[in-house]
This record gives sequence, C-alpha cells and structure tokens, in this order.
Amino acid sequence: MIRRSPTSRVHAPPARPAPARGAEPGAAWATVCFRPPHPGALPREAGCRGGPHLVVWRTRAAHGPALVRFDALPVTERGCAYGHPSPCLHPPGRLPCDTHLWADADGPAELREQADVLVGRVPRAVAEARRRVRVLLAEHPGCLAAVVPGFGAGCVVGVRRAAGDPWCAGLERGGPRAPVSPQAVASVVHAWVAAGGAPSALRAVVPGCPG
Repeated sequence: MIRRSPTSRVHAPPARPAPARGAEPGAAWATVCFRPPHPGALPREAGCRGGPHLVVWRTRAAHGPALVRFDALPVTERGCAYGHPSPCLHPPGRLPCDTHLWADADGPAELREQADVLVGRVPRAVAEARRRVRVLLAEHPGCLAAVVPGFGAGCVVGVRRAAGDPWCAGLERGGPRAPVSPQAVASVVHAWVAAGGAPSALRAVVPGCPG
C-alpha cells in the first residue's frame, strides 16, 4: 500500500466541476477485512452505494469471506482531500486488513497518479482488456494492481511484479445478474497480494451471502 498523509491534497484544475451529488465516485479509500463482522452488525451507512460489500474469495484449495468498504474522497472544484478512513477495530482474520486508494482508470491524472489500484469502467473483450491492464500498469508505476471488466461477469486483473512483465489473468466475479463490482475485485486482489498471497492463486471474487 502507498501511504499518504491524511491531510495531503492534490489540486485539480480550477475549471473542473464537482461531481453531482450521489454520482458514482471516481476514487475512494477501500478497506478490505478478511475477518468481517457478523452480517447483522454491518453499518448500513458505511461505504458508498448502499453500504459495504460482503464477498467470497476463492482459490483452488480454499475460500473465505471478506468485507470491502469504500469511503469516497470528497472532491470539489478546489481539489481532492485524502482523509484517511477509520481503522478496523476487530481482531485480525487469516489475513490482515488492508486500506488502499483506488481510482477510475479514465479519471483525472491527479487521482490516477496517487492510486494503489486502477479500475476500468468500460467493458472490453478479453484481449483488449489485457492490453489495457498492461498499459495502465506501465504508465502508473505507483499502482500495484489494475482491473478492467469484460463483457459478462468476468474481469481481467493485472498485478505489478518486481521484475518482468506484470501477472495478468481473468477472474470470475459472480453471476451476470449481480456480479461483484470491478472495484471490489481489484481491492480484494490488492489486499491479497499486500498480505503476501500469490495473485495466481485467486480464481474468483464473488458475492457473499449474508446471514
């Protein structure tokens, strides 16, 4: 994770208008907990677009739950404040909690340059998505992971490696009716790798079942 000062700011051009109230955010702090609280205790106001996301990560040998919370950055015509979200207070799970910054891959350069994770919003064919992921990682050296959705319920994920080309593969993200968002997939991948997990071990990040 790239650590930033809670009071740091990046200044956007003065002519850039503020996003409409309730619009999908172009950047947010993401917190991934691999020991989520009981579903009945989930705060409805947390995160954005209806609250935190309960997901299930899968490898060939194991699976487990994770809670992904998004805290949108307040963006105005004067810039974007990087107010760090509240820390997790529960005991650690099998993997440590992870907080990082994601940004829209087609958003303002000021945000993309600060992001730990870049997320494409436009679905692409698999080959084109792979090329897009590789370009994003090549052009943003501070970014650990990039995700581009495919057509349907899959997505292409890329993770930077210390040497050589990035690791790049497709991941399942659930059924076509309500798949996990690319942002949540990207955040789980970042948390997994930051905890020392091999990205190639992951096979899917799918919706969890509360209750």
